[in-house]
Amino acid sequence: MPFRRLRSALTLSGLGLWLSIPALTAMAAALTRDDDAAARAQAVGAVLALMLLPAVLLAPVGGMLAARVDRRLMLLIADVLRLVLLVTVPLVGTLPWTMAAAFLVAFVGLLWTPAAGASLPALVPDDPEPRARAHRSAIRVVAGPAPVAALLFAIIALIAEGALGDDSRADLAAFVTAAVFLVSAAVVAAIRDIPASVPIHVTSPLKLIFQGPRTSAGTGGAAGAGASGGGAGAVRGLGLAVTAASLMACAVVAVARVHTGELGGGDAGYGSILAALTLGVASGLFLGPRVLAPFSRRRLLGLAVLAAAVTLVVLALVQNLVVVVFATGLLGVFAGAAWTTAATVLTDPDRADDGRPSDYLRSVALVTGVVAFAVVPLIAGAAGSHRLDLGGAVYDVDGTGAALLIAAVLALLAGFVAYKRLDDRHGIPLVPDLRAALHGDVYTPPEQAAAAAAAQPVHRGQRGVFIAFEGGEGAGKTTQARLAAIWLRDHGYDVVTTHEPGATKIGMRLRAMLLDRDTTGLSDRAETLLYAADRADHIANVIKPAMDRGAIVVSDRYVDSSLAYQGFGRQQRVEDIARVNAWATGGLVPDLTVLLEIPPRAGLDRLSAPADRIESESDDFHERVRTGFRALAEADPDRYLILDASRPQGELSREIQYRIREILPDPIPAGTEDVTSTFPIITDL
Repeated sequence: MPFRRLRSALTLSGLGLWLSIPALTAMAAALTRDDDAAARAQAVGAVLALMLLPAVLLAPVGGMLAARVDRRLMLLIADVLRLVLLVTVPLVGTLPWTMAAAFLVAFVGLLWTPAAGASLPALVPDDPEPRARAHRSAIRVVAGPAPVAALLFAIIALIAEGALGDDSRADLAAFVTAAVFLVSAAVVAAIRDIPASVPIHVTSPLKLIFQGPRTSAGTGGAAGAGASGGGAGAVRGLGLAVTAASLMACAVVAVARVHTGELGGGDAGYGSILAALTLGVASGLFLGPRVLAPFSRRRLLGLAVLAAAVTLVVLALVQNLVVVVFATGLLGVFAGAAWTTAATVLTDPDRADDGRPSDYLRSVALVTGVVAFAVVPLIAGAAGSHRLDLGGAVYDVDGTGAALLIAAVLALLAGFVAYKRLDDRHGIPLVPDLRAALHGDVYTPPEQAAAAAAAQPVHRGQRGVFIAFEGGEGAGKTTQARLAAIWLRDHGYDVVTTHEPGATKIGMRLRAMLLDRDTTGLSDRAETLLYAADRADHIANVIKPAMDRGAIVVSDRYVDSSLAYQGFGRQQRVEDIARVNAWATGGLVPDLTVLLEIPPRAGLDRLSAPADRIESESDDFHERVRTGFRALAEADPDRYLILDASRPQGELSREIQYRIREILPDPIPAGTEDVTSTFPIITDL
């Protein structure tokens, strides 16, 4: 099957891509083995920086060239060019050519990566689900071989140390990498046709950093922003956290070859550190979305960065190779968890994501990596080696350890600032919050629990609770209403989920007339009355019976939608619409209205189905609707919870759950305490 053969070829080429990094850096270290540690560190750092520089400066150029050449030919050219470059490095045997080859190998990688990412999806049917799986496979073949490449390099280094002399030990890794590219090129050559139906778009990382993430964490609604510590401060905090995590990982890579040499590990130790780091990052990427599920993702991001910084302090101070390898793996776990948590904070699950948040994070990491690879070795060289007399004990401080310690201190400061900016649980103590999350619960301070209990009416009778979800098109009302209902059912409540218009048989007919784009000539007043008629039938046949039996009703839209759409949107008198709906509903008002806010154009872009009659209205209409919802909420703030719908789904759900807890009825039925007097053991004397 062409898909499987191409995937195998791309996996091999991805292996060669990652294997070329330690191969070229080991060659740089070998060519400077007669120099001091500072010169070796700077040579290795220069090679690493040159391998990242094309991705920062020339990414659009690589994407443009890859888009203009046949995909199969581009994959072949990329493998063959990298093969030739890797072979020439040990043959020429000079540091300038090694650096030049590193830059050229990385630039050719810019041609290969977008072509590889577009080739696999082009081999599957033009259907969203197969294409999505193919895109995920393309990401795995590019990033997945990294741990395998590091382990393979460690094995090659062990073989070279046992079989080759000092002058040619580093050559073996370069030749093996070239052989991997040769096999990959042969497999690609055997695949006759690789379609080019999937376009290639590559954006400059510098441009992405300047523009920032598309979904700004925690901006928007007043209540949502206030609760989340959001706005621009949260976005800056997130960027600072990702920068700190990238700085620590890149600082380790920048000095790992020289640091392991000073610890007696050589190339094999270098490979072990790279393997530990990549395996740790992969584990962190897997664990990040799963660990401490009830815990705030923003708090988790800040804590992951702080934990990684503490681990880097241990790595910098301990001079034992085994401990250093394990500490590197742990640092990788924390860094990977920070990365995937940051992506979770930035990504909105309610829409088909365009990859922008991940691209933004990748851009931050790339620029941070170039700076770290250039600066950290310079700091290591400037620090030099020293011997400290600690009360009779001697401690040798080498320059690489000092550079790592400085990076750890900077990361600690950045992590602390990021945590403060990102914290969306102000006033909630961290340790109890963590302890509750470990048990699968959300921590509520005793004073808040007591206040919520005190706010409950003493005699609610059998009346249920009514919760309405409101907002513009594409705000995620249906998703959040469904999640709230699931959460309430999980806690043992009788829940009825409903929606407007169309929750009853009569309502379904009215919905067809109201939303069908073929409905023309309907006056604004007639539209308002039809919505009110649907709502009256909805109250009589769904909402009121459920509340009379004590159920919790969760509705997707209610009266406020008519006030916002037919009042503000159609520019009718809001007071008249309110009077009509008050009569239609018998004056029933929700106990809580959750307003999800999103810019109209952003919400409409989320919609996957063809637009209905209301969705097809002008942007000015939807902007008036948004203004109307905000005006209604500001007029009755005690009933509303305003949230920025561009924030992550899980984060919104947690805030909704916090607010719903305040209005939930006592789970113990009324009158239960009266029955206890019938038990003899507690009968009053």
